[in-house]
Amino acid sequence: MTRRSALLLSLGAPAALAQISPVRWTPHPVFNGAPILFRSKTYSGPATWLDKPVEFRPDSGSPDPVFTALAGVDLKRKPGRYPLVFPAGAGLASVEVPVIAHPYPASRITVPEKFVKPPKEVQARIDAEAAIKRGVFSSSPENDRRWLGAFTAPVNTRYTSSFGARRVYNGETKSTHQGLDYSALPGTIVRAANSGHVALAREMYFEGGLVVLDHGESIFTLYMHLSEFLVKEGSVVEKGAEIAKSGSTGRVTGPHLHFAVQWKGIYVEPSTLLRLWQ
Repeated sequence: MTRRSALLLSLGAPAALAQISPVRWTPHPVFNGAPILFRSKTYSGPATWLDKPVEFRPDSGSPDPVFTALAGVDLKRKPGRYPLVFPAGAGLASVEVPVIAHPYPASRITVPEKFVKPPKEVQARIDAEAAIKRGVFSSSPENDRRWLGAFTAPVNTRYTSSFGARRVYNGETKSTHQGLDYSALPGTIVRAANSGHVALAREMYFEGGLVVLDHGESIFTLYMHLSEFLVKEGSVVEKGAEIAKSGSTGRVTGPHLHFAVQWKGIYVEPSTLLRLWQ
C-alpha cells in the first residue's frame, strides 16, 4: 500500500479511494436503494457484489476504453462497507464500497377500494399475473448485455413522486413506491430507456398497461399505467424507440407514467441510474 493510500484510509475517504482503486464507481456516496456503475480500465470478467454475480464488459457507450458492470443495493440494506469480490487469479484484491443510509418519505394516496382490497373474483387474475412477472424476471440472459451506455428518461417531463416512499393507500400501509411517477398527459409518447427486448406488453390489474424491457444481465425497466402499446412481446427495441403511450390505467389517482428499474430481483432508484454516466 502506498503512503497516499494509507493516508486516505486513515482519513476515511471512500470517494477518494474509489478514484485510486483499479475499480471506480458512481454514485458517491452509495446509498440503500442506489444503482451502481462499476468501472475499470484494466479488468474484464466476473465479480461478486452482495452475493450476486456481475460481469465487467466493454462499455460501448463510453468515449474511452473502459469495462463496466451495473449493479444495485436493495432498499433494506444496512449502512456498512461491502466488498466487490474478484475471482481467484484475477490479480485484484476485493474492493470495499461504503454504503450509507438514505431517508425516504411516506405518501398518502386515495384510490378506488378495489385496488386496496381486491374483490375475491379477481384474486385468481392477480395471482396469475404475479406468476407471469416472476417468470419474466427470472429469464433474463446473464451472459448477454443488451443495454448500451447511459440510460435515458422515458419521457421529457418532470417526475412528481419519487422512489422509496412508503405508500399509504386509503389509510393502510400497503407498499413501497419502487419507481418514479412522471407527469404525463394521456397519449404522451413513452420511449425505451435503453436497448433491449420486450419481455412483457399487456394489461395487468394493478399496473394497468405494462411494458417490461429486458436489457440482459437481469436488468429490466418497467413502464406502467399505459393507454396504448406500440410494441409487441418478443420484439427488439433500440434506446429511445417509441414503445407505448401514457395513460391512467390500473391503480392510479390520475394520468402519469410509472417508471421502474429492477436489477436481479431488487428495485433501484431510477433518477440516480439516469445520472450514472455523467
